[in-house]
Amino acid sequence: MVNRIAVVAWAAAVAAVSGRVSAQTPLTLLDYHVTPPAAWTPRAPSSTSRLAEFVVPGARPADNAEVVVFFFGKAMGGNVDANLTRWKGQFSAPDSSSVYEKVTRDSTGAFPLTFAEYHGTYRRGIGAGSADSVRTGQALIASIVETPHGALFIQLFGPEARVVAERETFFKFVKALK
Repeated sequence: MVNRIAVVAWAAAVAAVSGRVSAQTPLTLLDYHVTPPAAWTPRAPSSTSRLAEFVVPGARPADNAEVVVFFFGKAMGGNVDANLTRWKGQFSAPDSSSVYEKVTRDSTGAFPLTFAEYHGTYRRGIGAGSADSVRTGQALIASIVETPHGALFIQLFGPEARVVAERETFFKFVKALK
């Protein structure tokens, strides 16, 4: 019990020191603000390139999706097209058909936004291709927010049904960043 309390206290301390806050409290990302949805559960970012992380609860833990906000630096992270190509390359279709892909751009808000959506078998991140990194029935909705401080990469990923159910909430969250 003491270890669990220490971990919870540590996560709260990390959040307080780093400016990361709980859901329904405005979140500061670089110099910009947005309020996360109440249903998203914040957690301590797992690396310095992650400004914020959330669990998007499903009916069971296996149904949970995740939202991660990445920032690699002012001129880092690659251009929009390179990221779209990389993300699409992380997906495959079981029958070797084309991977579902939808790319939209939005310039009506505070920043130019690019949204990309992919569905299929997902090979994510470091160790992509290892048995534990390959997951079927997955979806990714990724956004690139082009701010004067550099690009923010905000991603919603996880089981396809959960990601699709959270799509509109995710779009509203990203578009609300000011």
